[in-house]
Amino acid sequence: MDCLLKVESGLFYTARIAATTSALGLVEDCFTDDLGRLGIRKARKQTKVDFRKDTLPPAVERIEAGLVAAFTSSSPLLTEALPKGRTIFNTCRDDELESYLQTLLNVVTAHAADLVPAIVTLATTLKTDWVAIHNASESSTGAKTTTEQGKRQARENLQLMLFLNLLKLADMFARQPEKLSLYMQQHLLELSTPNEPESPEPPSGTPSA
Repeated sequence: MDCLLKVESGLFYTARIAATTSALGLVEDCFTDDLGRLGIRKARKQTKVDFRKDTLPPAVERIEAGLVAAFTSSSPLLTEALPKGRTIFNTCRDDELESYLQTLLNVVTAHAADLVPAIVTLATTLKTDWVAIHNASESSTGAKTTTEQGKRQARENLQLMLFLNLLKLADMFARQPEKLSLYMQQHLLELSTPNEPESPEPPSGTPSA
């Protein structure tokens, strides 16, 4: 009987260690992957912010100047190209900006023969660059959602493995509850907290409370 118990215990340790190690490795992989994705997301968000703040305003102003030079400031084409003026390019939502850039590009393209070629190229480049930047930013945000789901599933799987370990240990050591502390140490799964600052010594001659 003792030999059978030893065999069962050995098989338990081997099987549960393998399952728990695999579950823990998946959690670690998800955490590492999420850190990598975080860097990509931040870089793409910063590229988007820089484009709207530094690249877009002077470029739209230059295109407007090209239209004014070709058709005068009172031309209805200016209203057609910039129905809400230049300010909207700074204040609209990211998902609206493509529409305003496309409207501007349509007018510039339709009257390309009357404009300096650089203006047509600039309007085309603005639209193309923004679509690429915005799509990249949105895809990285979507990847974040997928990563969060993967992390949650990995964590839940690890929790299940630890619970199965606990059940088996309870069965093996039903009359030896002290054994539990050898296998299940809750503090290893918790975030450490800084030590509480010690209370200052009361000044000499001052009675303590």
